[in-house]
Amino acid sequence: MRQRLEYMDLLKCFAIFSVLLGHSTEQLSGGLFWDHPVWGFIYSYHMPLFMFVCGFFFPSSLRRGYGEMALGKLRQLGIPSLTAYAIACLIMLAAGVTAIADLCEWSFAGFMNCVWFLKCLLFCYLLMHPLCRWLRKDWLAAIVATVLVILIPGTGIVNLNFMLPVFCLGILIGNRKEEVERHRVIWLVLSAVVFGVLLCFWSGHLTVYERPTHVIDLATGSFDWGNLGLTLYRLALGMAGSMTFYLLSKPVYEALRRWKWSGTLCRIGAATLGIYFLQTFLLEILINKLQVYVPIPHSYWVAPLLALAELALCYNLVRLLRKTRILRLLILGEKESMS
Repeated sequence: MRQRLEYMDLLKCFAIFSVLLGHSTEQLSGGLFWDHPVWGFIYSYHMPLFMFVCGFFFPSSLRRGYGEMALGKLRQLGIPSLTAYAIACLIMLAAGVTAIADLCEWSFAGFMNCVWFLKCLLFCYLLMHPLCRWLRKDWLAAIVATVLVILIPGTGIVNLNFMLPVFCLGILIGNRKEEVERHRVIWLVLSAVVFGVLLCFWSGHLTVYERPTHVIDLATGSFDWGNLGLTLYRLALGMAGSMTFYLLSKPVYEALRRWKWSGTLCRIGAATLGIYFLQTFLLEILINKLQVYVPIPHSYWVAPLLALAELALCYNLVRLLRKTRILRLLILGEKESMS
């Protein structure tokens, strides 16, 4: 049985807390989050970091055939995606509305936008598995996949054209983790310097939510060089941030492992997909519906408290859901109970 990398669970815990803090800041700011420094910083790395971690563990899926892998990922990611949209539809019917907090609506795009990360991750697995098998070289598969999703129009759905290259970076590092570990300090300094320099030019207005990734203008068919530059900049920023936090995760874990609560943090990290699912309804929809507004100066302490409370609540709900077989499957995508 493969030994669990607990420092990666700690990294996933940090990633999901970043998601909750970013969403808490957004929901409490009354529409002023675009220029909020905390929100902007988190949105420079948080979802790329999640995708990097998923790519890091991807190589193990190559030990299975495509059909077996696809069925497993459809269960793990596809079923919760359908469940989430079904819940959203019930909420919309009960409330008599056609959309919920800009998260989903009665349309195909609304379905794809609801818990979009799960669908994006599913597409990454379905695409990279055959590419890695056919091309045999992970670096060649990464190059081909990156060029394809950046150049082919329509791959912006569920942010695939932004997330897949970071997933590929995770694959490359996952296959070379021992070599990277031997030169950890050098890689950390390089990644942190690049991340810090690129952050100097970053703004919340440059996120894919305000400036979508596309390099081919669908209306004219012309090449958008300006957007290509922005796309490459965002990728470099997200990758540098992901590498920085990844390279910090092991020494931070070693420093924290003597504390009793370090085990809890790792267990939270192992439940990230369930927490992501639940926070969609408990944080992004519920708090948005309540229209709670906190002045920006107070948001620096209110948002972290809300994020911590949400993290504790969602984690304990995941533990409860795992006790019921049908809910474990529909919401968590898990066939067997996990500790």
